[in-house]
Amino acid sequence: MASSWIRVDTSGNSQIIELEKFTIMRRCDLSARDLRLLDPLFVYPSTILGREKAIVVKLEQIRCIITADEVLVPNSLDNYVLQYVAELQKRLTAAGVREVRQSDNGNYLRRKRGGRRSFFGNSSSPDLPFEFRALEVALEAACTFLDSQ
Repeated sequence: MASSWIRVDTSGNSQIIELEKFTIMRRCDLSARDLRLLDPLFVYPSTILGREKAIVVKLEQIRCIITADEVLVPNSLDNYVLQYVAELQKRLTAAGVREVRQSDNGNYLRRKRGGRRSFFGNSSSPDLPFEFRALEVALEAACTFLDSQ
């Protein structure tokens, strides 16, 4: 039986897709036990699992699978989940490549990605790999949830 997932790619584009558990297991090279962490029917402590092709995240309300190419989030109407997806999209689409300085002789431009503040109040480094940026946003969202409790 397929379930609904929000897929966010490295460019910040998102879409809702239907995936079966076996398809996710194959796609992300995960075991059924790893996927069970994301099932809201089971109660597990907050966990981050590092696997060969994916990071499985279960932090309070935030449940997702992070790979090198995408983040898969079980489709939910939970406000914290929606904030996580929105912030992830914002950081990925607004990577902010900007011109920093020009050399003395004007032959080349050095381009740099600018770090900026997120709505969580922390600065973000777009030079990090995609997986780290996605995990950073998940950790911040979980902390925001805990702070509100």
